[in-house]
Amino acid sequence: MKNNFKALFLLPVLAIVSTVFISSCGDDTPTPPDPEPSEYTIKDDGNGTGTTTWKEGKTYIRDGFVFVNSGQTLTIEPGTIIKGKSGQGAEASALIVARGGKIIAEGTKDKPIIFTAEADDLKGSVDKGARGLWGGLIVLGNARLNTEPAEQQVEGIPTTEPRGVFGGNDDNDNSGVIKYVSIRHGGTDIGEGNEINGLTLGAVGSGTEIDYVEVISNNDDGIEFFGGTVGVKHAVLSLCGDDGFDYDMGFRGKGQFWVVLQAEDSNRF
Repeated sequence: MKNNFKALFLLPVLAIVSTVFISSCGDDTPTPPDPEPSEYTIKDDGNGTGTTTWKEGKTYIRDGFVFVNSGQTLTIEPGTIIKGKSGQGAEASALIVARGGKIIAEGTKDKPIIFTAEADDLKGSVDKGARGLWGGLIVLGNARLNTEPAEQQVEGIPTTEPRGVFGGNDDNDNSGVIKYVSIRHGGTDIGEGNEINGLTLGAVGSGTEIDYVEVISNNDDGIEFFGGTVGVKHAVLSLCGDDGFDYDMGFRGKGQFWVVLQAEDSNRF
């Protein structure tokens, strides 16, 4: 009787141990992490982009005005696609590098960095001559202007936005690198007769490197300089609605290897 009692007592214990053992020997294949998204929507709540890197193989869609604030650096890897949502006025989208901020957008010949409209799938979904589908790329610096006052508010940005101010006294100011970059289908209206240029350079200093840039089908100017001393080499501007190149406020930089191909509906160089 004593032995039977011991045996009966051990049965539930063995059952518990077996259950634990079987559970621990189940499928122990680790759960794979969720795949990293291929698209990111970027909005600016006033804090700017922060110091960050936009990665190759990803698409970044700007929703509204997105700033690289003073003290921040936005690095964009070769092959990255940056798109802008459509909209006019306060609903326009653009990337703005504020005074004291930096952009390091250094593509390569084989992997250019492309700024375009959200609707552009890069496979012909947008006609090559389509303009004004988003805003543009704006870089603001601390170089000198020939204006009074010495600081100005960039066109294309509401005057209520303090990060849209440019101008200073540092002609060697460095706003970063823009190299092997294509800017397409921009120039949306933000007001009557007020469109954003493909690439706006406001008081950008000579410490900034801009080389191998193209602007295609912008509604306003391809590249416009407002003062500053930045040099631009290897620039191709095509099918823009207004000037290919334009300058104002005492631009004193240099240009080399510039090509402009104008559309039939534009009589401006």
